[in-house]
Amino acid sequence: MAAQPTAAQPATAEAQIASNENAPDSPIPEPILITHRLLLRPMRLQDAPSMSLSANNPSVAKYMSNTFPNPYTVDAAKGWINMNITAPHQNHFAICELSSPEVVIGGIGLKPGADVNSHSGEVGFWTGEAYWGKGYTTEALEAFTRWSFEKWEKDGQRLRRLWGGIFSGNVASMRCFEKCGYSKEGVMVGHCEKAGEVMDLHIFGLTKRSWEPRMSKVCNNR
Repeated sequence: MAAQPTAAQPATAEAQIASNENAPDSPIPEPILITHRLLLRPMRLQDAPSMSLSANNPSVAKYMSNTFPNPYTVDAAKGWINMNITAPHQNHFAICELSSPEVVIGGIGLKPGADVNSHSGEVGFWTGEAYWGKGYTTEALEAFTRWSFEKWEKDGQRLRRLWGGIFSGNVASMRCFEKCGYSKEGVMVGHCEKAGEVMDLHIFGLTKRSWEPRMSKVCNNR
């Protein structure tokens, strides 16, 4: 996840909401973290219409793997949500505005490494087009990076390195990583092929050791 999709048309949104009327009621999950303007929280089935509304844009597919559907229907959103809420360990979360915690405007998460990479996690994110230009993605990534280093834990394993892979051309996401302290570590030339287009994969990384002085400086300046 590292692209930013657009919103659907209002009529489409109404149809999507109606299709989800039979979803069982559940309260808005407690957020894992809160920023100045956002909250990041686990997903629930009632999120499917707003998730689809924010994610349903062909432009997002250009910078995402093929597991991110296009079009992004309500059923696709339900499938993603169900996969996460039934997982034994949740690693993917909804991004919501603090003023509207019931509306999903994007997503962020990580894929933990395994074996000799079990101390690392791959970070990905996306944000709906209606929310571009507000600094939301950077705000979410900054906070999620801190949560991942300080709070994430699975079977006693903690994370000491985070990284992300960005397709060539996705300058906004590259800049987001840079603003949050990630360094460009290399380019895997011709590593990705999407819809017949071959793209490089730009690797950005951040170790906990490098992040800690940055976080101390941020805290001291507040």
